[in-house]
Amino acid sequence: MPKNKFFSYGLSFLIFLTFDLMLLGAAVRALDAGLACPDWPLCFSQTIPEFHLGVYMEFIHRSIAGIVAIVFSVLYLTTLFVKSLKPFRWLMTVALFFLLAQIIMGGLTVLKLLAPKIVTLHLALATSFLISLKIVQNQLAKKEATEIAPPRYHWLAPLGLVLVCGQILLGGWVASNYAGTACMDFPTCNGQWFPTLIGPIGAQVVHRLGAYTVATFFIILFFLSLKLSSEQMILVRIKRLSAKMFMIVLSQIAVGIANVLWMVPAWLTVVHLGLALYLLLLVMQLNFLVFNSTNTSD
Repeated sequence: MPKNKFFSYGLSFLIFLTFDLMLLGAAVRALDAGLACPDWPLCFSQTIPEFHLGVYMEFIHRSIAGIVAIVFSVLYLTTLFVKSLKPFRWLMTVALFFLLAQIIMGGLTVLKLLAPKIVTLHLALATSFLISLKIVQNQLAKKEATEIAPPRYHWLAPLGLVLVCGQILLGGWVASNYAGTACMDFPTCNGQWFPTLIGPIGAQVVHRLGAYTVATFFIILFFLSLKLSSEQMILVRIKRLSAKMFMIVLSQIAVGIANVLWMVPAWLTVVHLGLALYLLLLVMQLNFLVFNSTNTSD
């Protein structure tokens, strides 16, 4: 694949900004600052509003979103005018679609007064934009396949990606419905082992079930990688990634439980999303390694 240092470094910076923007969005929601600026795209009809912590949390969130849009625009134009970057134009066009949809959804989030479906879609589009950028970055670093991955990873890796994305959206649904404190204890929910699946409690319970599913998947994946590596059937980097994802999942479980027991403090909500997004990037890297490898019998 063609190399372009300006594009490569700019893309890494853009992924960093997008990651941080999503974490800041989680902080804005956790601090109930989503409507601190009641209008859009201005804030109290001002380009730069008067200082207030809640207002500036939302204002800074919008400002970084603007920087993301500017940086992406520069990189997108680069793919149009630099011949060596032509292979990335269609991927960047997909990312552009998600960015434009996200900008529209950001405005609707305010104008529709934080409607749960809009807020969750806002998170879904942000996640899709981050994924699209990571795909471009992976393709930019693509080399000729010389490594080995067992065939079963060709369905395990995509399944892991689907599970992580689904769990992130479930978390967004819980947050947008303010259901983080619907269950006051763990592992039961308000003293019940089989609570309702309706309303805020239902959202919390389904999120927990999703967490159990994701945790089980990555624990199995980790021990499978250990088994296959002992048989010299697995790429070393896949084994390392599996170990990293295993540790992140264990950390995420601990943070999730702490969120319940400590009544969802804002800082811990940000950590919870940060770990989820880091796991997402790791599982995307796993997919890249698997689908850019040669096969061996499994």
